[in-house]
Parts: sequence; C-alpha cells; structure tokens
Amino acid sequence: MSHKITFRERGQGPILILLHGYGGSVHHWEGVASQLESQYRVIIPNLSHVYMSSDKLLFTVQVEVLARFIQEHFPNERVHLAGLSYGGALSWGLATQHPHLVHKMALINPMVTDPVKNFLPKELRFFFSIPLNLKSIYLMLSTPMGASFLKRAAQIFRDERSEGAVSVEHLKGRKLQFVAHMIHHFSWILRSEDWQFWNKKLFKYRGDCRLIFDESDLLFNQDAYKKFAQHLGCEDMIVLQGAGHLAIKSQPEIVAQHLGEFLHVAAPFERAAK
Repeated sequence: MSHKITFRERGQGPILILLHGYGGSVHHWEGVASQLESQYRVIIPNLSHVYMSSDKLLFTVQVEVLARFIQEHFPNERVHLAGLSYGGALSWGLATQHPHLVHKMALINPMVTDPVKNFLPKELRFFFSIPLNLKSIYLMLSTPMGASFLKRAAQIFRDERSEGAVSVEHLKGRKLQFVAHMIHHFSWILRSEDWQFWNKKLFKYRGDCRLIFDESDLLFNQDAYKKFAQHLGCEDMIVLQGAGHLAIKSQPEIVAQHLGEFLHVAAPFERAAK
C-alpha cells in the first residue's frame, strides 16, 4: 500500500490537519488556514489521489493510509483534526480507529455513516445506490434526469459566491466523462464499505469533538447530524446559518473562529487536572 500524500504547511504551533472533501481541493481551506496559522502548524493534505486511486481504496483502507501519513510525518505526536464532508468522515474514522493519533476532532458538515440512506436529495440516493458501470453512468448523465442530478449536486458541493456559477448540467465530452468517473468511483466506495463496522466503532468513541453543521445543508438534514452526534457522543454542536455544505469556503472566518475556540479550550480531563 504505497499512496504518497503531498501536503501544504503553514504556521507554527500544535499540529492541525485539515481534510478536504471528496472532489474538493486544498484550496478550499485557504481562508480558514490563513486565520489559524498564527496559532497552529496547519497541514493541508492533498487527498485527491487517495480518493480517486486507480486501485480503488475502500474507506477503511483510506483511513489506514492517512494514519500512516500521520505516523510517518509527525511521529510520536497527537494531532488535531478538522474535516469537511467526506474529509469529516475520514476524521471520525481516524479518531475512532486510531485514538492515540488524534487529540481533538472537529467535523464540519461531515458525511455520516450509512450515507446513501441519509442523503437528503432523492437524486443522490438513486445515483449512489445502484451498481451502474462507468458507461451506464455517463449515458445517464447525458439524459434530462442526469442533468437534473448534476444541477442538484452543484447546488450542494459548489460555492457560487466564491467559485462562480457553472452550468454543470450542460457538461459534455471529456468533462462529463471525468464527472462520470468520479461518481462511479464514489458510488463504489459508498456501496462497498461495511458501515455497520463503523457504527459500532462510533459507539465506543470517547474523544474530544465538536460538530459544526449548517441548519439548511442540502446534503444531510439537521436530524441526520444530530443523530450522528448522539451516536458519536459528541455533545458540542455549532449550528451555522446560510453557510451551505461548503462552509469552509462560504464562511471561512466563522468556521475558523469556532475551530480556534474549540482547540484552545482545554478538554474536561485537562481542566480537572489543573
């Protein structure tokens, strides 16, 4: 298993690793990182090759790849983790599977366990629940139903205020083939993973966490996030307004503020020891 992860680094202090979402970019964390680099050694891994690995890595394997990344680059360290969406899922995967590596964990609009069942848009539940091959997905995306799916996905995963409006429902040729490949890959990950295993792991989690989610997130609703927080035992919840799913892009200052406050405050056992 040799999946090298490159990363950007800025600032000094306790290590804070920021994990972007599936199909996301290290650039998505730029606004948040600039706010926190004066207090933390901010590490932003580029996870594109892990997410889209040619040999198709299960979610469980991706967690192990990231664990080895931490052990190799930050030996004998416990790091802070913050993850958005799928990066949030990898964060709770790391924290529950390798608690000795993680000090505090912040989850921002994270992917919950059994994600397909909890997707709010019916278009996403359909596309990610049936085992279609790559060609079939491409052909379906070329139909009016596929265009509706792409438009819905863009509403969730793009921040038009910072990235500009893009008519993804009109994609053709190689660009549409690339999107079809991403969907096919992601669908395989979601369908192939043993989410019951992770459900059991989450019940045993005893770490320090904060859940940040937007009240009108279009991917998962408030009930899904609150049930997930209860499942994880994460009582520290922050509810954003008007941030959307890509909150680190739309409201970087607010997200950075909530992260900084959470990481700065001593955990209960630390306060008791003083």
